[in-house]
Amino acid sequence: MGREGLAAMTDLPVGKAALAALVLGAVHVLLGVVPAVPLSAGMNLVLYATNLYVLYAAWATLRRRSGLAVLSFLAGWLFLFIVLLVVLDRKPLFILLVVVYASVSGSPPLLGVFALFVLSFVLLQPYALETFLPLTFIFVVLWRARRQASPFVLGCLGLGLVGLTVVLLPLFHLALGDSAQTLLRTLARPEVAAAIGWSFASSTIATLVCAAFGVPLAYALARLRFSGKGLVETLVDLPILVPQSVAGIALIVLFGPGSALGHALESLGLRVSGSLFGLVLAQVFVAAPFLIKSAMTAFEGVPLALEHASRSLGAGAAATFLHVALPLAARGVAVGAALAWARAISEFGAVLLFAGSPVTAPLLVHTEFVRAGTSESRPIATLLLLSCLWAFVALRAVPGWLRRGERRP
Repeated sequence: MGREGLAAMTDLPVGKAALAALVLGAVHVLLGVVPAVPLSAGMNLVLYATNLYVLYAAWATLRRRSGLAVLSFLAGWLFLFIVLLVVLDRKPLFILLVVVYASVSGSPPLLGVFALFVLSFVLLQPYALETFLPLTFIFVVLWRARRQASPFVLGCLGLGLVGLTVVLLPLFHLALGDSAQTLLRTLARPEVAAAIGWSFASSTIATLVCAAFGVPLAYALARLRFSGKGLVETLVDLPILVPQSVAGIALIVLFGPGSALGHALESLGLRVSGSLFGLVLAQVFVAAPFLIKSAMTAFEGVPLALEHASRSLGAGAAATFLHVALPLAARGVAVGAALAWARAISEFGAVLLFAGSPVTAPLLVHTEFVRAGTSESRPIATLLLLSCLWAFVALRAVPGWLRRGERRP
């Protein structure tokens, strides 16, 4: 109740308080003798004490507010009464929630969080936690931004976040579906640990390969104007448009054991299909556009005047790139690398067709699902999801570290 509640303790009219307590007591006495209301004497006494506290809390927090605030408080109490007592017959839960409701009624932010808690844990079971957490996040974001934007912009933000929550709800449900003991027991399986390890290793190698040719290409596309540039940019985007199965078949046709190139490479002792090299190749194919496009945008944001100044001071083109353009575009390049890594580690279709060995985590999830259904595949999928989430958060934090480094004298 805060300061208002503490102040109310000193100026609460004794006569009015006693009259309210007597009236409330008479109501509960009538409830105790009504056959249609199955209340024991002990439960009726507890409900009386609860409603007495609610009455006091309402007077302490709403006595100086408008009639609309009082009606809103009564509507909330009536909603809890109907849902928890009349419909669900959950008397202990009603007592707990109505006490919390009365305690936070003087604070709009806490009242909003309480309303989301009731919505999630009472009405949206068995999806309580996976709905409560994102909805609370949305409410906090909107509450903090309410003075910085118009109602229309806040509505757009709220609608977009709710839609995003619906899209991501399967992932929330998956991440919260297994206990820590189940996940640790699954991670202890050798094939699971090996699959996750291969996923992280191959996607990291693929990202480094993408950076080796993608960053120079992005810099050239950002700085040059030439005939056919639009075609080159379209070719960069092409792997995004190609379905995964088509990418896998294309790699098999070119590098598979029955192809001329694949046979030539195998004669040199380099097997592509079904090897780590083939796995990285498939991941590079799908991940490269994300790094190139992000790096290209970052290089376009670097002022040409700085590079001209570097060249006028005697630095060569390569030195200007390494010491001027690349450091200034480092944040965008890092974001592109994070996106490329995430895309590489999540690749399934092309890897399944072209490079089924070594087994990565997405392939293992598919294999376990085909073999035993969701009971065996779900913990592995959850481990992969949580591992990728933490790794991606760490990668996305790199631009922030770079930004702080630039601010140091």
